[in-house]
Amino acid sequence: MLEDKRLKESSAIIKRLIAERGIDKPIEGTVEFFIEKSNQSIAVASRLLELEDEEGLIAEMWIINASYYAMFFAATSLLARFGHRIKEKSGVHKLTYHALTHYFLVEDNKLEKHFMEEYKDAVEEAEELLQISERKAEELIRSFDNEMSKRKIFTYELGKKAEKKKAKTSLERAKRFVAEIEKIIS
Repeated sequence: MLEDKRLKESSAIIKRLIAERGIDKPIEGTVEFFIEKSNQSIAVASRLLELEDEEGLIAEMWIINASYYAMFFAATSLLARFGHRIKEKSGVHKLTYHALTHYFLVEDNKLEKHFMEEYKDAVEEAEELLQISERKAEELIRSFDNEMSKRKIFTYELGKKAEKKKAKTSLERAKRFVAEIEKIIS
């Protein structure tokens, strides 16, 4: 479970942003636009991984970046699907994480409800169902946070080199994340 402290922090940040009118309604077509960008980012990351194998191209950092952006664009699409657009340009990545946490774990539990519906046929007891859906929702948000941190480290910190294993993990996380978001927004 995400720590209560982090949940409260995300909610406080988003409530402040709402009060400051930093969250608005999305423009029509935003959901489709960003989910398409998300899928393009996965395609780019996948192709870079292939080129690494085929031609020895050193592309781990770019695979991690494209994978993270696939998740970021999917998260932006998800927020738009439920009527939220972050107007801030500065710090939009971290604010997107806080918005996901606030809207989909703390406030409305939209992610949790989605996973409950997805698994209700497969799981008989409601208690078991809640545990699975809550874990899955938290896993998505934790994956987003991990990839955001990894992208920052390997893009901006001197001397940090991405490894192929980390790049593959990023791509797999992005694929799972985007697939789950697509289920929710469709």
